[in-house]
Amino acid sequence: MPFPALTELFAAVRVVRIGDREVVFGLLLPGLAPDDPAVRRMLAGWPGSHWASPADDGWEIALEVRTRPPRRERWLLHSVLLAATLLSATLSGALIAGRDPLGLAERVVLGVPLPVPTGFYAAALLPGFLFSLPLMAVLLGHELGHYFAARRHGLDASPPYFIPAPFIISLIGTFGAFIRLRSPMLHRRMLMDVGAAGPLAGLVIALPAAAAGIAMSRAIPVLPHLPGRNLVPFLGVPLQLGDSLLWLALRALFAPGAEVLVLHPLAVAGWVGLFFTAMNLLPVAQLDGGHILYALLGPKRQLVVATLFFGSLLVQGWWWPGWWFWAVLVLLIGRGRLAHPPVLDPRLPLTRRQRAAGWACVVFFVLAFAPVPIS
Repeated sequence: MPFPALTELFAAVRVVRIGDREVVFGLLLPGLAPDDPAVRRMLAGWPGSHWASPADDGWEIALEVRTRPPRRERWLLHSVLLAATLLSATLSGALIAGRDPLGLAERVVLGVPLPVPTGFYAAALLPGFLFSLPLMAVLLGHELGHYFAARRHGLDASPPYFIPAPFIISLIGTFGAFIRLRSPMLHRRMLMDVGAAGPLAGLVIALPAAAAGIAMSRAIPVLPHLPGRNLVPFLGVPLQLGDSLLWLALRALFAPGAEVLVLHPLAVAGWVGLFFTAMNLLPVAQLDGGHILYALLGPKRQLVVATLFFGSLLVQGWWWPGWWFWAVLVLLIGRGRLAHPPVLDPRLPLTRRQRAAGWACVVFFVLAFAPVPIS
């Protein structure tokens, strides 16, 4: 690093090495500010990113640079996982559409009646793409939002990993997708950009999919044996998808007057996309919601909100036991902690645009949260 050039402008310098980054914190000489011509020339020639924060005795400039090249990506693995997830989600979509591409027949296996495949019928698989393609688009858009936001900040981020799952384990054929961030979060602006980009990008795809799917769904009269208002026939069992405030609004706009809907596969994909996005916005640990709340409110208030919300999940588990699974998953993701890990320099404030994006995600979470998602 060009320390001789730095010492001409800085009264004191300290260097922090974290992950694949090296950050030089320099206290400007008395009388100097970030907009002085000499400081601007120095910043223009710096090979990495930089930011300025007010200090007790002047201004502190942070100069960040990568210390090692990004890792080579395993594109073959990403491609195989993507193809496997598309296949498993398409199979689930075909079952949601009322088709049976595996020729499932109920047989007793070890004393338990299970649907056992008796063949493969490719034509019956085709309607499943009405579910799998929009769902994969939501998941891909979400993860690419994170990916490109991370790359704009120079972070080492992996392409999306998709997680396929058989329909017996996951009714939608997948457990979602994720990216790996291999660089540390240095300040709150970085945290907000990366955290909010995924949900907002996924929402742009999930909302129109849900609206179009609701409009294409079939309205039926209320019958005593039906379990609810949003029905999905799956292997002969009618599943009920729960209402959120956002879903109720979409139903009122695109299926006015319909009391019970047999959901089109596209509507199911939209509902799942909205649900996944809302679950990522749970305001705890290192989920997207934890990133956003930490950036908006700081560490202390984020921990208070996270603790209160985690307690509410435990209570809501009495109405839908799936929340207990999510509570355990949240603890695993956070390694037993609800607090978000600190950033290197928490002093840098958010811009107005970032605050607007963060609060937009909070509002969406409130509107899209379904207390009883599936029954």
